[in-house]
This record gives sequence, structure tokens and C-alpha cells, in this order.
Amino acid sequence: MSMRIVYITAGENGAYGLRYLIAGGYKIERVITINEAVARRNVVSGFMDVRELCAKLNVEVIALDKYTVETTHLPDGQLDVLIVNGWNRLVKPEVINRFRNGGLGIHAGHPPIGLGRAPLPWNIIKGFKDIEVYIFRLTPNADDGNIAALQRIEITDQDTVRTLYEKVMFQGAILFKRCLDAIERGDLVDRPQDKDRLVYYQKRSPQDGVVNFSDDVAAVYNFIRAQTRPYPGAFGFMDKTRWSFWHAIPFDDHSFQDSDRIPGRVVAALPSGIVVQTASSPIWILEAEADDGRAIPDSLERMEEYVGQLITHTP
Repeated sequence: MSMRIVYITAGENGAYGLRYLIAGGYKIERVITINEAVARRNVVSGFMDVRELCAKLNVEVIALDKYTVETTHLPDGQLDVLIVNGWNRLVKPEVINRFRNGGLGIHAGHPPIGLGRAPLPWNIIKGFKDIEVYIFRLTPNADDGNIAALQRIEITDQDTVRTLYEKVMFQGAILFKRCLDAIERGDLVDRPQDKDRLVYYQKRSPQDGVVNFSDDVAAVYNFIRAQTRPYPGAFGFMDKTRWSFWHAIPFDDHSFQDSDRIPGRVVAALPSGIVVQTASSPIWILEAEADDGRAIPDSLERMEEYVGQLITHTP
């Protein structure tokens, strides 16, 4: 395993994959990452400073002060493979072209549907029951290169974006190694995506996380679990205060059938959290934080004060 490999990452998933490849016998020539200030400035979800890990693994690492990789950041001489895992920026063609076997990236969706940003939140929000994690050949565009390896993953009703993130992290590491093994053997085969059917999902920003309790309970449940940590979180406003919702589950389809169903109204408080009406049955908010420091769960007496209040889109 003597290939000269450069590894680009700024995320926890990339750190996991790096450890997996090194444990599998691959030597990484250099890791390229960003520092924490750049991550904050660019709102990088799931950022991980990998410099300490690289020191433990005895791998050279450089941390950029801009979220752009240049050819000057690469080692000198002939390079074999570029791996990009946990990097939410396009890589310049001149960087990819420095590598004899080009570059490999990772994405998840239903290729060629679901290219672009925030694939895991979008797949949960849309109610999909599975997602395909795949390794593709890097091109100047986002996620549209030939597919070199693919694995389908189930999205269970209990998954959050965090658990799905870890499933993709796990399978992605395996797929990257599978591709490197094939490159070493000289038998990596890839297949093109159907460019006539490409569908790009839109970028999601923190302000896109406002909850619409006028949707049915399944949609609200998917919306909240799709944006929990490490993402910014779904949110709404109660008594003019912004609340971030981190964990919720459908409550009970049989309760509150005889009462006025006003979406967003808090209809009950229990020791584990508050119950909020949706357009169909209620949803149980089990973890939430307010900008003023209040939290759910809290004392039952405190949470009972919320009953009757409305959670709205705006303050």
C-alpha cells in the first residue's frame, strides 16, 4: 500500500474515515483541514479539529485559514489519490488534476436525485425510508461524478440526523477503503450518473429550521429529527422567545380528539416534556432550549405554565 494519498476533511465523519483507512494499512501523505475560526465563519456543521488526531496517528496536517484548497497546499511530486470526506466546498480542477487517479468524494441520496447540500436533513424531511451513500469521482461540479461504490442504508422511524450521520460515516469509511483497494489492484470500475435526471437539493441555512405545526405530526416529527445536533436545530417562538427543539416524538393519536385542534398550542405538560398540537395528532417535545436559558424538560410546575401558549413562526 504505497500510494501517495492526500486526505481533505473538516468533519467528524472525515476523522472516522481517516482512522479506518490507516487501520486498514493505508499511509496518508497529508491531511488538509481548516481551523476553528474558519469553521465558525462558514457555519460548518459537524466540524471537528482533526489536528490532535493527526498527531496521534503521526500524519502530517495543515490547517487552512480559508475554506479553499489550492495546489500550493499539496505535497510536491507525483500524487496518486485525493480523498475528500467532510468538506462542504468544491475542489478546484487543477487540484484534482495533480493526482494520477483523480479524486474521490462522498455523498448520500438517491443518485442522480439529491445532489447538493444538506442531503441527510433533506432525506429525513422528505420522509424517505432509505438513503444511498456513495463514493464518486470528483468533478468541477457538486456530487455528479461517476459512482465508484454505493451502499444503501435504512432510515428507520427512530433515526435522527445524528444517527443517520453515523451510519453514513460507518459505511463511507468502508466504501473509501474498497475503492482504494480496487485502485491498487487496478480494477476500479465506475458508472456515470444520468445527467438528464440530476436533481439538486437546496442549501439549508439556520433560518430554514422554523417548525410549522400546521403540518401533520409525521411531517413535524421528521422536520425536528432532521435538524437536531450537530445541525442548528428546528425552532419556533413561544411567548416571544425563540426555542430550539432537539428531540420530539409523536405523542398519542387518541388523545385530545374532542378538543379544539389549534396547531402549535401546548396542550399538556408531563415530567418528560410538553405536548404540542399539530394539524393531526400531538407531538411530544422531549428536549428543547430557549434563548433565555430555559429548558425542557424542567420542573413539572414550570412546564405547566406553558400549557395553553402557542408556538409560532415569529416572535
